[in-house]
Amino acid sequence: MQSLATPQAAIALYDWNLGAAAALYEDLGRLEVVFRNTVDQALVRHGAVEAWHAPWYRQSHLFPSRRTSRARTDIQAARQRATRDGRRGEAHGRVIAELNSGFWRFLCEAPYHTSMWVPCLVAVFPGHPSGNDARQVRIDVARRMRCLHALRNRIAHHEPIHRWDLAREHQHLLEVMGWICTETRDWAETASRTPGVLSIRP
Repeated sequence: MQSLATPQAAIALYDWNLGAAAALYEDLGRLEVVFRNTVDQALVRHGAVEAWHAPWYRQSHLFPSRRTSRARTDIQAARQRATRDGRRGEAHGRVIAELNSGFWRFLCEAPYHTSMWVPCLVAVFPGHPSGNDARQVRIDVARRMRCLHALRNRIAHHEPIHRWDLAREHQHLLEVMGWICTETRDWAETASRTPGVLSIRP
């Protein structure tokens, strides 16, 4: 193995880092879309049962404390973006798509345990081994989403990721997918370029 003291080795590692980042970003994109759509659908169904007269993201009781102020700010910004350029009306799907990845990652944290996870979000992960234990499911999902979000941010800001255990993070990503739906996990695993890129690290 070449020493990184040589320019050639440093460039080879840099180029590999770019390839690994690109492959993982594709996987993270799949996870984000699946995660946000699944969570949104669960909250929409819950709202229908509870007879809410406005979308779930406008339900103040779901975001009750100072620890949820960031989410309220994110929602307001997403609603503004969803109606820009002269668009009339507020399309639900457009607002959901405008909510950033950090918003969805933070929905896994403790402030939302009682308002979201206990009544409906635990059911989003039927493949989790703890079943209907909302606390354990939320904690396990939160741990993985926390690390995956940090990895996503490093990739988005073109920071090096070659010191990370990327194989482990890729498995965590697939694990969350599998807890949601095994068929979705199989699709994501088959489509992923990440294992191939990791196997050719210089």
